[in-house]
Amino acid sequence: MKIVDQKGKLFGIINIVDLILIVLIVTIAWVGFAKISSHGKTSENAAQDEFVEIKHGEAIINVKIPLVDPVMAGSLHKNDFLVTGNTLTKSYIQDIQIKDGVYERTSSDGKIVVAKHPYKKDVYVTIYGYVTLEGATIKLDKQIVRVGKTFYVKTRTTELVGVVTGVEIVKE
Repeated sequence: MKIVDQKGKLFGIINIVDLILIVLIVTIAWVGFAKISSHGKTSENAAQDEFVEIKHGEAIINVKIPLVDPVMAGSLHKNDFLVTGNTLTKSYIQDIQIKDGVYERTSSDGKIVVAKHPYKKDVYVTIYGYVTLEGATIKLDKQIVRVGKTFYVKTRTTELVGVVTGVEIVKE
């Protein structure tokens, strides 16, 4: 019995090219599975995560919502409660300041100029929030709060996107 017959089949059963492809696919799948499973938590990391203390606290969070239509800016009100999902929370808007919108543009000579927008406003919101402190993470409801991070200011009537400009824990 020949190993490879006249049709190129190995032992008369499978084409040698097909066999190489099957072995290659199985090898790639095995390597991929090995990489994925090795990225799981080690027992040391798992033990550390089990002991992360979760505390509840209160924080003052400052958010800048840049270049907003004045009608939208006026739809936020002091003492409006924030919403997460479809649920009102205990966190609320403590203060709002609406100022002329500021943006960068290029002048005719190629220099960057900071200018006031002729129409849009910048909204500065101070939120009094009931937060969860999980290790190094501060969460207001489901949003992670850090300076520079995007933050959704969502009330019953309005949802605007801003950037966190300040965080102060007032009570742990």
